[in-house]
Parts: sequence; C-alpha cells; structure tokens
Amino acid sequence: MPLLAFREFLLICGLGLAVAGLTTYIITWMLVLTHLRDHHPQTHARMSGFLFMPHAFGWFLSGGYARLSDRNLTALARLGRIGAWSILIGLFVVVLSKALAFIGAAS
Repeated sequence: MPLLAFREFLLICGLGLAVAGLTTYIITWMLVLTHLRDHHPQTHARMSGFLFMPHAFGWFLSGGYARLSDRNLTALARLGRIGAWSILIGLFVVVLSKALAFIGAAS
C-alpha cells in the first residue's frame, strides 16, 4: 500500500508540475516574443513560430537570452526557462511513476 500511495503521489505531483510549467512557458513565450520583436529583430526572425519548436524550446532551456545582454529580456525569459524545465521535470516524474507501476509497485 505505501508504494501505491507513493506512485500516485509522484503521478499527481508530476502532472501538476508539468501543467504549471506549461502555463508559465506559454505566457512568458508571448511576452518574450513581443520583446524580441520590438528590441531584437534579428533574434525575433529566428525565434518566431511555434513555441514548442526545438530551437525555441532549447533557447529557453539553455538560457540563450543571456547572450543578448538585455536585462529586461532576461527578467522575462528567466520565468520561461523555469517553466520549460518544469515541463521536462514534471514529465520525467510522470514517466517514473508509470515505470514504478510496470515493475510492480502498484500492488
């Protein structure tokens, strides 16, 4: 019983973390893209498009915004980076929970 409760706890926490990260990432993506459009048109040309394109998502994960030396952009994008990492960590925790179910922690 304790392993089942732990597995379900992991599942709920992982889903909550992924949803919170997704919300943060989507909101900050729009703000960052607007800032790039207004202040860094060259970077905006490379970054515009779908927010989950590997290049855009990797730009947030790696902190590519820091290379532009724009304090206002860094303040906005740091939240997006936290959100992007939260999505990945939350999905990892969900997969870990499902893996525990497959190896027999559900009984």
